Amino acid sequence: MYIVRRAVVWLRRCRHCRGFGVQSPWAYRFVRYVINEHYPYYSYAPLRHRWGGEGRQERKMCRLYFRIANFLQPSLAVDYSARHDIFKDHVNSGCRKTEVCLIPPCSPPGDIDVLLSRHAVIPFLRIAAEGGYQTVFAKAVSKADSRSIFVVEGINKNAATKKFWREIVASEQYPTTFDLYYCGIIFFNKKRYKENYIVNF
Repeated sequence: MYIVRRAVVWLRRCRHCRGFGVQSPWAYRFVRYVINEHYPYYSYAPLRHRWGGEGRQERKMCRLYFRIANFLQPSLAVDYSARHDIFKDHVNSGCRKTEVCLIPPCSPPGDIDVLLSRHAVIPFLRIAAEGGYQTVFAKAVSKADSRSIFVVEGINKNAATKKFWREIVASEQYPTTFDLYYCGIIFFNKKRYKENYIVNF
């Protein structure tokens, strides 16, 4: 099923491969050398050995998180998902110094406030579109700075997640977004021009 869906998505987005058509130099570099980097990183083999039973899509996403951590070198990564273990392993393989903190799915709003209050800035956030993801996102946004990268996983999961992502793309609060179909990536540097990049990931 994944192979069929992947083929359909790839055909629809074939004009957006490896940075084609991206005019901004920094955005091109991010697409080319982080999102769609095909270099076989040193950590891929041991990570696949540890997590070899995972599906292709999850492996693809986790390698993206590895590359983002390697690129950003964040002091902190916050994870709102049900698969914290594999996310943490890939992030720490990309940046050993990163503290990876979990917000359990369906956490009550009070618990979310307590967890987020421990951090002045969230450099890197992965949020799966499940449970109270919109509440978590709204609270986490106040902790983002100009270097932060937020990843929303599952933006095409259903009508609600598609609407949520469209609202993010339309908002002036989020100057730069990357639509990878399987997830959306958000940058917060307001010195950049407002732009949403479609990427064949």
